[in-house]
Amino acid sequence: MTLPQAHLLSIGETISALSRVPALPEENWRRTAPGCFFLPDGEVVNSFGQSVLGSHLTASPFKIQFKVFSPSEIGSTISNLLGRASTQPESESGDAIDPSRVVLLTLNNGGVSVASCAESDAWVGRLEIASRPARPDSILRDSAVCSALAERLQICAPSELVVRVPRFEHCPVLFIAVENDPAFAQSYANISVDVADSAQAEIAVVHGTSSFAHHRLTLRLGRDARVTQLWAHLGAENHTESQVLLERKVKLASRAQFFDASIFAPSALVRVVSNITPEGEGASAQCGTAVVAAGNAIVDYEPLQDHISPQAQTHLRAKMIAGQRGKAIFQGLINVEREAPGTNASQVNKNLVLSKRARVDSMPRLRILPDEVACKHGSATGELDSKQIHYLMTRGFSELAAKELVVRGFVREGLSQLPESSPLLNWANTVLDQALERVLK
Repeated sequence: MTLPQAHLLSIGETISALSRVPALPEENWRRTAPGCFFLPDGEVVNSFGQSVLGSHLTASPFKIQFKVFSPSEIGSTISNLLGRASTQPESESGDAIDPSRVVLLTLNNGGVSVASCAESDAWVGRLEIASRPARPDSILRDSAVCSALAERLQICAPSELVVRVPRFEHCPVLFIAVENDPAFAQSYANISVDVADSAQAEIAVVHGTSSFAHHRLTLRLGRDARVTQLWAHLGAENHTESQVLLERKVKLASRAQFFDASIFAPSALVRVVSNITPEGEGASAQCGTAVVAAGNAIVDYEPLQDHISPQAQTHLRAKMIAGQRGKAIFQGLINVEREAPGTNASQVNKNLVLSKRARVDSMPRLRILPDEVACKHGSATGELDSKQIHYLMTRGFSELAAKELVVRGFVREGLSQLPESSPLLNWANTVLDQALERVLK
């Protein structure tokens, strides 16, 4: 069988037409029709607001600006990016932040602003932040749809932002905000973060909302590297017809450790594809996900744990809440190739339905080729437990307060991978609180 390959363009190659959606999309695309992510040729612009038809402009780099902020400005800016007003008390906007560890990268319409405090100048200068021609591969192997989308992403995001994190004497905190100032109705981004051997980092990547968005994040962890990540999308409530495609590929070298908490709370349609691939022996990933589908929102979440090396482990716990007329879809897959004996992997998906009109579809899957593995998956969907509500009411809670307590306790398990001392946990709670406010109305 011939596997689909993305046709990546060379500089100056003429573009007369964009790739089309495959006539027969694979099964995992049939619950969210892929056609909504293939805009007509004449409507598509790139990340610089230019028409994509014509010559391929790989020579258009990101414009990178460096700024020095005070500690209070760092906290205030992050609060605004997370959707909270900057007038809130400092204790709520990030008092756990050590400004000497933080660097803030804001991507908007082909430009990048890099902000840090004067105290961190010495080590920020050792970060490598650069722009290069994009060469995105397919986010999923054997997928004709993903191959066609990779071709479009190269044309629409002709430059890739690359951040290389060397080994420091401390653990830096990177906050990457992607297209939170929608000057254009369309938003495209291609970002790579490379973490050196034995290096450590805490990374938050927060996606904004445009009418149409396609963002790709690639993380590469070197040997013995350790990364804790927050990956989040909170849709603006006024973008009720937005279409957002978020892709992430995490590549783990030998003995690399990855700890992840993801939060997705869109205002309309979002499809999330997360591909975690242990490429070296002994690599591990511990992941938690919280999905909140409120109003008429649709979340199509497809996590892939793709094992191609032996003695690696990946574990995912995904909690999903659907309220009002929201719809949540879970399409998880653990794939273990023959070259990966000794794999230990699991996917657990638990869902809570808060309305008769809400819906959750859950399809965890396994594809195991070797014998010497320990892999499992599971899924459960239910409504609020009336006994729990009654018990809390007997302890003095109102019915509404009891409901809120149960829902918050249920979904916060997705944040369990973030340490209590990390600023990522504060930021994650800020995003999750806003998402729950919508579904608990």
